[in-house]
Amino acid sequence: MTAEAGRPAYLLLGNVTTDLTPDGSSFGGTAYYSGRAAAALGYRVVVATRLPRAEARRLAAEAPEIDWRVGPARTAATFSNIYVPAGRTQLVHARAPRLGAAEVRGLAPEADIVHLGPILRETGPAVVKAVAGRDFVTLTGQGLLRRVDEHGHVRVDLPRSAARAFAAADMSVLSTEDLAGDLDSARALLSRSRVGVLTDGPGAIEAHEDGRWLRYPVVERPMRNPTGTGDVFAVALFSSYRATSDLREALGVATEAAARWVSEPEPEPFHLLPEPGGAGEL
Repeated sequence: MTAEAGRPAYLLLGNVTTDLTPDGSSFGGTAYYSGRAAAALGYRVVVATRLPRAEARRLAAEAPEIDWRVGPARTAATFSNIYVPAGRTQLVHARAPRLGAAEVRGLAPEADIVHLGPILRETGPAVVKAVAGRDFVTLTGQGLLRRVDEHGHVRVDLPRSAARAFAAADMSVLSTEDLAGDLDSARALLSRSRVGVLTDGPGAIEAHEDGRWLRYPVVERPMRNPTGTGDVFAVALFSSYRATSDLREALGVATEAAARWVSEPEPEPFHLLPEPGGAGEL
């Protein structure tokens, strides 16, 4: 067995975005940040996404450590993130196609973790059904709870299909921002998963395991690098819980990973995560 084949596998489903910034275009989205974080933790990462051919080549050159399974797209999902003291405003400039069930069914069957990481409802009910029942299915649910208004602004929405996706997940994560502070709806969705985690920026985390809820304090750090923090948190959480089955320990690992990321001035400080080979540890 080769060293590559012996590494734990992480399958991630979601569209990589091209984010417009004052410094130009950069890749983003859960598929990008979580995929690279999982690779930094030592996983052999497979990502199913949709991108135009030229962007796919650029992505493969930028992050060759990941096995990018790129389906065709005429446009990439293109966002801009505007941060103000009151929070984040997101604009959608272009959308990419949804993923299809046929392209994810049977992909990386040996995966230790299957991560549904949509950015804008691209993992629809057929994709959820295609991976439901896999060994350890996880979900970052923000992308299921979005719509785009006539001006391109991202708004909160709660489709019926979201509840089925959370029920299919062994472990799911939301932030209070994802539902514009609607805590009751967030808790109801997370309760459908066997383990659910609700973050609140620097506020205390709420989490449940088999319906038993707890609160976990967070130590606030200077916020210099917010984009991607939730995606790094989720990967560290899923990895640690998968390794230990200890929710409090996993929350500790994940909050430390997020704190390192958010307080680092570099735009993509993946070097703060462990070297490959340390999957499940921080």
